[in-house]
Amino acid sequence: MTVYKITDDLTKFQSVCSGPDEIATQLGDFDYFERILLQAVENKSLKDIWKPAEVEFEDVLTDNSVLPDISLWLRTYLVLSPRAYEALNSCLSESGDFLPVNYQGEQWYLYTSLTFGKEDRQKCVEKISYGSPDGLEVLAFIDDDVKDKVIFKSRLEGASNLYCTERLKAMCEQNQLNGLVFSSNLTDPFS
Repeated sequence: MTVYKITDDLTKFQSVCSGPDEIATQLGDFDYFERILLQAVENKSLKDIWKPAEVEFEDVLTDNSVLPDISLWLRTYLVLSPRAYEALNSCLSESGDFLPVNYQGEQWYLYTSLTFGKEDRQKCVEKISYGSPDGLEVLAFIDDDVKDKVIFKSRLEGASNLYCTERLKAMCEQNQLNGLVFSSNLTDPFS
């Protein structure tokens, strides 16, 4: 079974440029900044503090890039256009929360995954740099644990990326949702 690391395609598509500090301020309490940043690790829902916030997009690597259907924010939140939300909400609602945001008068959604995949510790290899732990050289998940999961995080990796199975990749392709790259190299820092 193939597991994919989800990344943005910043060569063609814009990215949300609104920072977590701006969103926390819009939510009414700057202290929410820390909850937003730590959501992936702490795995706690943000629904109790959430109200629709305004987000903005900007070009990253290419001038005049296109607005994506689906992208990442802070590497652990999906950003879904209305079209992407309609196509993916039923399968994604199984494993996380949708948080409404507004972009130019339209309701978009941030999606927070509340699911972890179990790593296959026998296959995972820790990276050591200058005698200290420095991430992972190899990350592998237990097939039986992730086979029915659509999207998930890794505790061993520090919950700093999102991973998915073929199911999400196929749904994006079937619905022609653009903006993401799916890489089977789970530890490549450039993918």
